Amino acid sequence: MEQSAILVTTKPVGKRDLRLTVEIPEERVQQEMRRVAREISAQVTIPGFRKGKAPYSVVLQQYGEKRLREQVAEDLSREFYQAALQQEKITPYGPASLEDIQLSPMRLTFTLPLPPIVRLGDYRSLRVEFPSVEVKEEEIQDILEDIRKENAVSEPVEGRGAQPGDLLHIWVEGRTDQGELFLEDDDVEVILDPDDIYPAPGFYSALEGMMPGEERTFRLKAPDGQPSEEVEFRVRLRALYNRILPDLDDDLARAAGPYSSLEALKEDIRERLVRIKQEAAQNEYVTTVVQQLVEQSEVEYPSTLLEEQLQNLLEQLEERVREEQRMSLQDYLKVTGRTMEDLYERLFPIADYRVRRILVLGELVLAEGLMVSDEEVEQRIQTVCEAWPDQAEAIRAQLEEPENREHLRVRMLYDKVMDRLVAIAQGKAVSEPPTGGENETP
Repeated sequence: MEQSAILVTTKPVGKRDLRLTVEIPEERVQQEMRRVAREISAQVTIPGFRKGKAPYSVVLQQYGEKRLREQVAEDLSREFYQAALQQEKITPYGPASLEDIQLSPMRLTFTLPLPPIVRLGDYRSLRVEFPSVEVKEEEIQDILEDIRKENAVSEPVEGRGAQPGDLLHIWVEGRTDQGELFLEDDDVEVILDPDDIYPAPGFYSALEGMMPGEERTFRLKAPDGQPSEEVEFRVRLRALYNRILPDLDDDLARAAGPYSSLEALKEDIRERLVRIKQEAAQNEYVTTVVQQLVEQSEVEYPSTLLEEQLQNLLEQLEERVREEQRMSLQDYLKVTGRTMEDLYERLFPIADYRVRRILVLGELVLAEGLMVSDEEVEQRIQTVCEAWPDQAEAIRAQLEEPENREHLRVRMLYDKVMDRLVAIAQGKAVSEPPTGGENETP
């Protein structure tokens, strides 16, 4: 088949999708119809003829031209699709979908994804200031108060009802309007804290004033995830204790850990808070830097990438609803009064950002000439094994599996590109990118 005999038309669809229509020459169609007819004649018995001996006109009359043409279209679709790509010098980004078949004249219409286009712009001029980290005295005092509560001494209460700060031993049962039991505990210790919203806002306020042995039944607005507007609780107070908090002094510090004084405990709390805040600030900083890079970049991508991300997000949501709410996604939507359209509308910007983020970081890898060598992967495996000497052999065997080794390489490459991006954003000296700098896929 000569490529010059193929009539191909293309039409952009969206930003990076292409509709490609291929017309198959009628001469070729007729040849293939005769081939299909011979195959039918050889496989089935046609009255008056031995298998394989029925003439073309008889097979055509008995099975119809439409059926033969449909089979020809199916048989030739891949061949002519590939020929059209070669003739038009098109490099698809993934599999095409056959959207339409016209039998006479025979035209096949495909929709195919084109490679994304990513323009990073002047990414080397990106600058983001690292946020300052500060530990306030109130934060240290809050932790000290928690330590006091952890070391509190409880004593039975007589002559009064429960009040905020008390320790309560309760039996509790919670049911929905449909009578479904969603909470039950025979003897649980709780602190009466009116600000606590578990198991439902207002639960602990309803316990104030209870006397040991008393039982109360009350209704509250249902917490999120319950299939009713209100829920009913039954609570019996088994025992009531007053919590006596220790003084904030050196004795408390020594009881809390290896501290010689209250000041030593405070200093340790301060240092731990600084480390926690620095780690949180670093994570927030990286997120901000990536967001700014994505926002300044120009990205065009085929619709299949968005569809894949939407499907991933939907599957993750289904799993989370199943685990946390113990219901299907369809039931969850009914309870919350939402539709699948609402869900897709909410997930669309998340999926779009994920696609653009992946593409931008991938382009940055190319622009900066980053890579992870086999030697680097081997060194990382060795480091992991040395950290677990008792299990080193099993760990190495697992990490050496091709799929796991490649996953490790991708993780290391991600770390490299994030380190490079952070260095750029902080204005640190980094090596010049390879000649050509930015990469663009036409």
